[in-house]
Amino acid sequence: LLLSPVAFVAFADTLVYFIHRGLHHRLVYRHIHKLHHSHPEANPFAAFASHPVDGYIQGIPYQLFTFILPFHASLHLVTLAMLGFWTINIHDRVGWGVPAVNGAAHHNIHHLTYKSNYGQYFTFWDRLLGTYKDPEEFEKAGEKARREEDVYGKKFL
Repeated sequence: LLLSPVAFVAFADTLVYFIHRGLHHRLVYRHIHKLHHSHPEANPFAAFASHPVDGYIQGIPYQLFTFILPFHASLHLVTLAMLGFWTINIHDRVGWGVPAVNGAAHHNIHHLTYKSNYGQYFTFWDRLLGTYKDPEEFEKAGEKARREEDVYGKKFL
């Protein structure tokens, strides 16, 4: 029970990475996830701007976990509240610069490029699967925002 919060975060981070990446598939993006990206750069309004199906699908890991491992109801409630704050944090453009943590700068790059930095809490899966973009290197390289139609094609928007 003491390791439940750690397992919860690891489980959620893993599933949300793959769900989020799937929401960016060109056949799915415009129908479900495009609303979230109606804000070209991450901001607190974008944090909760989502299609109901998008919110439901990305919320599945947080509920599914409770059926797999023991998790006290009060602790679950606290972690869900913290998730709300985290969601705002990664959209508020204020970075903390904590190594291996998917912070606001990472998520802003996600909003600018559409095809990188899918992780919820950590950069582990992005690094492992080649979707990681480092904020400092992104800025140094002078990379610019990509247009949706260049990423997905007009036909899929």
